Amino acid sequence: MLKISQRIWRRRRHERYIDLTGTDRKRKIAELFVVLIILAFVHLISMMMLEGFSFEDAIWFTMTTITTVGYGDVQANSLPGRLVTILLMYLFGIFLLAQIVGEVIDYRIDMKERKRKGLWSWNMKNHIVIINTPDTDGARYLQALAEQIRKTVSLEDYPIQILSPNYPDGLPAELASLGVVLRQGQPEGRAKMTEVDIENAAFIIVLAFDANDYRSDSLTLDVLDQLEQFDLPGYIIAEGVQDENRSRLRAHGADAVLRPIRAYPELLVRAMVAPGTETILEDLFQHQGAHPRRYEVEIPAQKWGEMAARIVLNGLGTPLGYIDRANNLITNPDAAELVDGSVLFLLVNHNRIPDIKLVEQCVTEKG
Repeated sequence: MLKISQRIWRRRRHERYIDLTGTDRKRKIAELFVVLIILAFVHLISMMMLEGFSFEDAIWFTMTTITTVGYGDVQANSLPGRLVTILLMYLFGIFLLAQIVGEVIDYRIDMKERKRKGLWSWNMKNHIVIINTPDTDGARYLQALAEQIRKTVSLEDYPIQILSPNYPDGLPAELASLGVVLRQGQPEGRAKMTEVDIENAAFIIVLAFDANDYRSDSLTLDVLDQLEQFDLPGYIIAEGVQDENRSRLRAHGADAVLRPIRAYPELLVRAMVAPGTETILEDLFQHQGAHPRRYEVEIPAQKWGEMAARIVLNGLGTPLGYIDRANNLITNPDAAELVDGSVLFLLVNHNRIPDIKLVEQCVTEKG
């Protein structure tokens, strides 16, 4: 008998600590509310039987008593009615209602805190998921990236969710004000990926934690390997530090792979808006490939489209812009625009750089 009592006591102590530390307040609020409804219903029936109240008066008396309003227009006159009111309403009902209100307030505060610290399940659809954050100036880069996304018409309404262990106290206010939310944790395991609603994401961005550390590619490959477990409709963009790993990243499911260029988050946004353009833009940052070249040649007055067509047909490159007589740099002018200047900018290949004399000859000849 003593052993049974000890077991019951241990279980009760255990349940007490659950009540003190548990976070399932919705269930607790629902249970308290059910008890309150039962008390109110019993009191209502008691008033109809003991005091002869009508149904409407019984409801009115019960509600004004339990909320401590007490208008006094309806009251219990008999001793049994008063005892029932004292027992059900004064001792239990008012206390239960106050406890429910307190639990609701605590629940709202706890919910807000969990959202801020990245412990909330957001249940998103058609959103952008950013996995990992740069170890150096990560918040500043994410803010610049989010600002570019918000400035892009086709992406401005997409919710953004970040999966990262780097913000235990929540995202910086500047980042949160852009509509970015956090899910706290490492990108490890199917459960963690499911928490960010990865299967419903429109875009998945896997960032390198260090733009100068080749080991970042190993972590990116691990994330991509985990993503292969899902049937993902979203477009996957991954950062690759080492060029030799690009083919491996694509083989593991990345739709686009680009270098981590922290100064230009626009590059990543372009990969989302117009897939493929990131490769063209990346090519401009290296000498081995296409790059802009300046040619100081006289450009007689003529239509830009006609001159550009001659340059392209002669295999001299792709015209990008020019400097006019007022020393203004004009990029990508309209084909029908009349141009007149002294400097021409061409996009040329590193192994096919045209001689300035050929460019000058092509520019000056009309018709």
